[in-house]
Amino acid sequence: MNRRALILGATGLVGKQVVNQLSQSKEYKEVHLLVRRPVDKSDSKQIIHKVKFDSLTENDIPAVDDVFICIGTTIKKAKTKEAFKKVDYEYPIKVARIAREKGASRLLVISAIGADSESRVFYSRVKGEMEEAVKKVGYPHVDIFRPSLLLGNREEFRFGEKVGEHAVKVMKPLLLGPLRKYRGIEDVVVARAMVKQASENRSTGTVILQSNEIEKAGREE
Repeated sequence: MNRRALILGATGLVGKQVVNQLSQSKEYKEVHLLVRRPVDKSDSKQIIHKVKFDSLTENDIPAVDDVFICIGTTIKKAKTKEAFKKVDYEYPIKVARIAREKGASRLLVISAIGADSESRVFYSRVKGEMEEAVKKVGYPHVDIFRPSLLLGNREEFRFGEKVGEHAVKVMKPLLLGPLRKYRGIEDVVVARAMVKQASENRSTGTVILQSNEIEKAGREE
């Protein structure tokens, strides 16, 4: 019980689950939450860091071992493509770089299915560009998770995603073989897979897990 973790996006759908998983893990003595607004601690291991992401400095980032990047938004919520890219690209890279400079050795990042730096789809292109950028930061271990539609209880209501969730659940029995990666996936399953990956896979280099692989890794034992 001597590892320290940092979570960016700790109040989001998957981020909250990652915080819970890490707080319950015997391997972590500190769980640092990087947030924009005050949040309540639910465990004595948790340490809250309220910061301004646009003016983030090295003084805002604690020295940790593992960095979990769980932040993400939508273009609709962000209002503009520029604001979306700031949240889904700039913030993750900034935090990853500072944490690496302060000694972090493992980076675990939530991306998205279809991420491709050369995609014509803006959302997929930004996710792909983010993946390419984090690979170059210099972490010995980089784990990239590409979930399909995330299922769970969100704080805000997203009509389009609710419709998508229903469609994915109806279609799930038909998504077999190569199509399994398009099945919706629960937030807690993604979180469990991330924490297990950090604990169990000590190989160096970059590992990319597609949604069906995340589901397999995140199953309860």
